[in-house]
Amino acid sequence: MKTKLRKILYPLLAAIAVLALVGSGALHRLDRWVQDWMYQQGGVPSPDIVLIGIDEETLAELGPYGPGYRSIMAYALEKLAQDPEKRPAAVAIDVLYEGESGTAGDAQLAAAAEKLGCVVTASMAEYGEVITWEDGHAVERNAAAVVNYVEPYDALRSVTVQGHINAMNDMDGILRHALLYVTAPDGKQVLSMAATAAKTYLEKNGQAFTLPPVNDAGHYYVSFTGKPGDFDDGFSVYSLLMGKIPPDAWKNKIVLIGPYATTLQDYYFTAANKAEPMFGVEYQANVIQSLLDRSLKEEADSTTQFLILAVVCLVAAFAFFRSRTWIGAIICAALAGFGFLGSWMFYKAGWVMHVLWVPAAAVLLYLASLVYHYVLAARERRALALEKEHIATELALATRIQASFLPKTYPDRKEFNLFASMTPAKEVGGDLYDFFLIDDDHLCLVIGDVSGKGVPASLFMMLAAALIHHVAMRETSPAKILSEVNAEICTRNPEEMFVTVWLGVLQLSTGILTAANAGHEYPAVRHADGHFELYKDKHGFVVGGMQGIRYREYTLPLEPGARVFVYTDGVAEATNSSTELFGTDRMIEALRNSENGTPEELLDSVSRAVKDFVGKAPQFDDLTMLCLEYRGPGKEAE
Repeated sequence: MKTKLRKILYPLLAAIAVLALVGSGALHRLDRWVQDWMYQQGGVPSPDIVLIGIDEETLAELGPYGPGYRSIMAYALEKLAQDPEKRPAAVAIDVLYEGESGTAGDAQLAAAAEKLGCVVTASMAEYGEVITWEDGHAVERNAAAVVNYVEPYDALRSVTVQGHINAMNDMDGILRHALLYVTAPDGKQVLSMAATAAKTYLEKNGQAFTLPPVNDAGHYYVSFTGKPGDFDDGFSVYSLLMGKIPPDAWKNKIVLIGPYATTLQDYYFTAANKAEPMFGVEYQANVIQSLLDRSLKEEADSTTQFLILAVVCLVAAFAFFRSRTWIGAIICAALAGFGFLGSWMFYKAGWVMHVLWVPAAAVLLYLASLVYHYVLAARERRALALEKEHIATELALATRIQASFLPKTYPDRKEFNLFASMTPAKEVGGDLYDFFLIDDDHLCLVIGDVSGKGVPASLFMMLAAALIHHVAMRETSPAKILSEVNAEICTRNPEEMFVTVWLGVLQLSTGILTAANAGHEYPAVRHADGHFELYKDKHGFVVGGMQGIRYREYTLPLEPGARVFVYTDGVAEATNSSTELFGTDRMIEALRNSENGTPEELLDSVSRAVKDFVGKAPQFDDLTMLCLEYRGPGKEAE
């Protein structure tokens, strides 16, 4: 239940966290900048828009900007009106002429504007806070109310059309929008200078002017055609007055006149180029061209986009949290690509989307899923480590239990000496050995190898060893012992395991060794006057393999000094890094190298030989050996 709840809760929480981050506006600045990079690709400035700047050359030649420039502006308008056949369609002056200057330039500028007849002059709304009171209580507060509306002085206002020059940056200080109109305190709506100039131009050329779609604040998104300087043809007020600009340059076009020098401080940082300022007349030119080209884009409703994002986040979160990380990476890349491509396609269709919302949400959710998968993997690793530790503890216990089934002490008898050892391939093994006195004159020797390895083999080994010991205590015939043990095991062996066994009973008084082999390795025998040789006895069937098996036994007379060495296949089949087998030949050679040694020394010689041969290769099978030295009846070692 907890796992199912976790699989639902964690993706849901991740999606909510990402949505909260987006909704808080934390991505606003970055999203806007990505929009600028994707949407503001620029274009070719229209030849129908002409800029005439009050630039550094004009200021240098005509003097610093001041009231006297009203006369200079009048001369400029007169120059534009000089040839009635080549007048501009509209002239927009991006300079605010507030109040009279008390000079002759006031009347001169009004007269020149009236003569030209297509002049748009600047006006500007001033914003502030307005509180509406009723009965001594504030009932409404407007923090962005127009508290004052500045227009040109009366003589100029009456002969020109006004257009406001208000421009408002976004929260990051970048200008991306244009304000279509402002509402003066008297309720009159005034279009922007750019919209008024475009409207005048289109109507003079017999075309209809279409208002762009705006948001609740009256703004619309501007697709900038030119970067700073792109609209500049090098025309200045000074060059106009000096007759350096041919009338064809402005014939039936829109002429924008305004500050084009940084000292006049009329510039903005725009989406076209956030690092380089754009003069006010260049901004007006870009807005006019967007209106003329009808390349206006409408900003999609943020609430609708947020609801769509919520659905995407929920689906993506569950996909990320329930998929493998590499599949999640593919989904993340696909969503990011879909977000960017979809935003671009919507832009071409006329909609401005939040470009970064879907890609950023996909990346954040994918990162959250990575953390989730990492924590789960860490928990699983910890659980596996604990389980491994638990298994290791149980295996250590199983090793101790198995060791308790192997004889710990050797009989203190003068007739023989023996030694045995077992090195399991795992913590517990399936090999067995045993030795015990059946009576005062009979010694039983057992070595075996259970099929399989690990805990199951060790359990089967303990069962087989216990049964052999139990039967041998009342029976001295190896064949009968094996037959009875086989019958007992076959009745309770659902896993169909088996064990190979070599079992010998030594009569101490005579040295007669009676043995039976149930599918086990050949013993190695060294007679008193010879060397170690393999004794190829007759093999019977494995114990536990089939009901009704009868085993045959053989006798081997031992003289004082004789040695019998028995082992499991882990010795002969020990493998080195080149996959070579140790083999019985190397085993016999190792035995002969210490054939006069004690049983313990013989086992040590074989063990060292196997270890040197195998090297760093892993041990794949249990390594079990037992060696008997017969000294004769009532004799001790010399």
